[in-house]
Amino acid sequence: MPSIRETFFTKHKNSGILLGILIVLFFLNSYEHTVFYRPGSVHQWRQADCLSITKNYYEEGLHFFQPKIHYQGVKDGKTVSECPLLNYTVACLWRVFGEHEFIYRLLEYFIFISSLFVLLKTLKNFLNSSWHAFFIISLVVTSPLIVYYDLNFIADVPAFSLSLMSFCFLFQFYQYKSLRFFYLSLVFGTLAVLMKASALLGLGLLLFFSLLDLFNLTKYVGTEKLFIKKTLPFVFIGLSIAIIASWYKFALDYNHHNTNDVFLLGILPIWEMNAEELAHNSKVLFNNFLLPWFLNKPMFFLFTTLFVYVVIYFKKLPVFLKYSFVFSLVFFVLYFVFFFQVFNRHDYYLINLMVVPIITFMCFSFLIQHYNWDQTQMRYAKLFFVLLFVFNAINAAAMYRLRCVPDDKLVHWYPFISEEEDNLAKYLTWDYSNSVQRIENFTPELRKHGIQRQDLILSVPDISFNISLYFMDQKGYGITGEHIRLDSTVMAKFLNLHIKYLVMSDTSFKKERAFQKIVGNLEPFFIKGNVEVFKFKNAF
Repeated sequence: MPSIRETFFTKHKNSGILLGILIVLFFLNSYEHTVFYRPGSVHQWRQADCLSITKNYYEEGLHFFQPKIHYQGVKDGKTVSECPLLNYTVACLWRVFGEHEFIYRLLEYFIFISSLFVLLKTLKNFLNSSWHAFFIISLVVTSPLIVYYDLNFIADVPAFSLSLMSFCFLFQFYQYKSLRFFYLSLVFGTLAVLMKASALLGLGLLLFFSLLDLFNLTKYVGTEKLFIKKTLPFVFIGLSIAIIASWYKFALDYNHHNTNDVFLLGILPIWEMNAEELAHNSKVLFNNFLLPWFLNKPMFFLFTTLFVYVVIYFKKLPVFLKYSFVFSLVFFVLYFVFFFQVFNRHDYYLINLMVVPIITFMCFSFLIQHYNWDQTQMRYAKLFFVLLFVFNAINAAAMYRLRCVPDDKLVHWYPFISEEEDNLAKYLTWDYSNSVQRIENFTPELRKHGIQRQDLILSVPDISFNISLYFMDQKGYGITGEHIRLDSTVMAKFLNLHIKYLVMSDTSFKKERAFQKIVGNLEPFFIKGNVEVFKFKNAF
C-alpha cells in the first residue's frame, strides 16, 4: 500500500517521463509566453470576473465572506458564484509576492499537474501498465479544452482536477481500505464541489460507496465493506455535506440580499428550451465545442468505439469500475439535461465531463490488459499510441495558439483548423484591439488626472459589463457596443447613478443616438491616444 507521500511524490521513472512530457507540452503550447498574458480571447468576461474578485480582496481587505467585483450594477459590487477559494488564495499570494496575474495562472496549472501525477500513480497501480496509464493521461493533456483553460483564470479546470484526485483517492481507499485515503478523497471532493458545483463526480462516488457500507447495503449490491468503525467517517461525511450546503445557502442569500443576477447559481435545463433553441445549441455543441474542443474528432470517434466495447463486455468489469462507469454515464446524461441551455457558447461547462472518458478508458484498459500481445502487435500498438499522441498534442497546441497567440507560425502551418474557428479568432482579436485593449494599462492615466478607484465611471463600449472596469481597476458600469446601437436610451439610464466620468475607448460611438442624448450632460476632461474621458456635469 503506497503512503500518502508516495501517492503525491513518487520517485518512479514514470513520474520523470510525465514531467518531461509536460515540459515539452508547456513549450509546444507556448505557455512560456501566454502565462504572462492578461485575460483575453474566448470568455474574457469570465476571466475578468474572477480576477476582479481577486483584485477587490487584495485592495479592500481579505474579507473572505465579502467577495466583490468592480461592476456596481449590484449593491457595492457584492456578488459571488463558486466558493472563491482560488480568488482568496491568489489575493493572499499577491500580498506576499506582489500583484502579478501570472500567479493566478500558475496556481491553476499547479493544481492541474498535481492531479495528473496522482492519476498516473493510481493508474499504474491498477493497470500495472505504463503504456495504458500514459494513454489515458494523454487524453487529458491533449484535449484542446483543457489546454485552453488549464493555464487560465477560470475555476473549472482546478475543480475538475480536485474531483479527479478525489476519484483517485477513492479508488485507493476501495483497494487498500485505508482511512487516510478516505479522508483525502473526502477533502478533495468537498473542495471540488465548493469550487464548482458541477465537479461532483468524485465526491458523489465516494458518498455512494461509503453510504452503502455505512447503512449495511453492500451485500445487496455486491460492493466491499470499507469501514471497521463507522462513526467517525459518518460524522465527516455529514460535515462535508453541511459545509457544501452552508456555502451555497450563503451564496444564494448573499446574492439575493444584494439584488444580484450576475452569476448563475441554479440550473438552465433542457425542458425550458423551445425547438429553435434546442436546434441551435445542438449545432453549436457538436460542431463547435464538443468534437474539436472537448475531444478532437479522431479521439471522439475512438472514445465512442471504446465506450461501445465497454458496454458489450460490461459484466467482466470489477464491481468498482462497474459502478463508476454507470455513475459517470448517469452524471453525463443528467449534466446535459440540467445545463443544456449553457451550450450556446459556454464551452468550459464541458470540462468536468472529462472524468467520463477517463473512466471509460480505464474500463477498456482493464478489459484488454490480459490480452496476450505478441511482439509485433505490441510494437504496432505503441507506434499507434505515439503517433496519436503527437497528432493530438499538435492539434491542441494549434487550437490554443489560434485563440491566444497573434500571427502564430504553427497556426499558419497547421492544415486542420476550420474556417469557422479561424473567423472567430480573427473577430475576437479585432474586437478586442478596437476597444478594450486600449484601456488595459490606462489606470496610471486616470490616477494622474485625479480619478480615484472609488469614483464611479461609465465605460463605453465594453465587451461585457466588467472587463474594462477590471483593467482600469475602476468601480462603475459598462455598456456593450451592441446595446448602445440597439437601445438609444441606454446611456441616459445611467444619469441618476452618481457617475462622475465617462471613459470612451471607441470614439466612433459618439455618433450613436444613445450618446447624443446625454452629450449635454458631459464636458470633455482629457484625451489619451484613442481614449476620450468626459466629466458628468451633475456629478460635481
